[in-house]
Amino acid sequence: MGKLIARKRCAPVSDARRQLSSLCSIALPIVAIILCLVVPPLWTQSASARKRQPKAKPTPSALPSEIKSHLPVYPPGPMPFHDGEQFVFEASWLGIPAASAHLKLHSNPKDDSIWVAEAWVQTSPLADLFYKMRDYVKEDIGRRDLAPRMMYIAQRENHRNDDYFVAFDRAEDRVTITRKNARGSSSREFIADNGWGMISGGIMALSQPLAAGKTYNFDVFSGTERYVFSFDVTEREHVHVPIGEFDAWRIVPDVLYWSDGNLKGEGRDTVLWISADSRHLPLMIQSATFIGYVRAELIEVDDGAKVMRARTNAG
Repeated sequence: MGKLIARKRCAPVSDARRQLSSLCSIALPIVAIILCLVVPPLWTQSASARKRQPKAKPTPSALPSEIKSHLPVYPPGPMPFHDGEQFVFEASWLGIPAASAHLKLHSNPKDDSIWVAEAWVQTSPLADLFYKMRDYVKEDIGRRDLAPRMMYIAQRENHRNDDYFVAFDRAEDRVTITRKNARGSSSREFIADNGWGMISGGIMALSQPLAAGKTYNFDVFSGTERYVFSFDVTEREHVHVPIGEFDAWRIVPDVLYWSDGNLKGEGRDTVLWISADSRHLPLMIQSATFIGYVRAELIEVDDGAKVMRARTNAG
């Protein structure tokens, strides 16, 4: 059965400098859904949209009913990662290094019912000349349900210095985003009975049984906006990435809803590849740009007992 919702994709950005700055942040989504799944994943946002901040509203914001009907509740599957496991990604554009991302998952030493997921994203020295990014994301995630408890984002981009605190209250069906910086603070509240953070959403997606023809939809929150993402598992392929060769699921992401309400324009091809084994390793993401493609690849996995590393980095 086909989707009833017209698919929307990101608006084109004509200015090359602004486009590159947005594309450099692709490392965050690969950490997040594949990290579905950064974002939210930030590759869906134009530069002008990313400048908009959450605004206080008199009542909580709810999803349109036609979008809400496409959000089933998935039972959590097997946790795809291990305590202490770490991942490193590198993003490039036309073969030029653009950004890197480091993800780490570990137990909360004060509460063994909680996973702590942390991600660090930074642009390369060359990309810094156009757009400098040093972002950090931390999420507390329930061990049993894989659901987010809280998310903190430190956004350090050029002269921007913002901190975001996202509280997930499933008992009250609320998600509250609070932004703080030198100018003060502002909050935005959403009605959400099954909301996900950027990293918890990725982990939940990767815990699901993947097979050609399956589609998964998730309600994901970033520090600024709310997104409903669709992930279509299209086929199984053999792929080569820096850490080796894998059979992988080819997944095509799409945006069904964006709380900014301003997604329009020509589409940009984006594809994810996830290893077709029990590990569900996030291997690679590729997205079309104004010229060529930007690609983020997994270059290192450290599970505490064994390290998989790109040959070029092996020494």
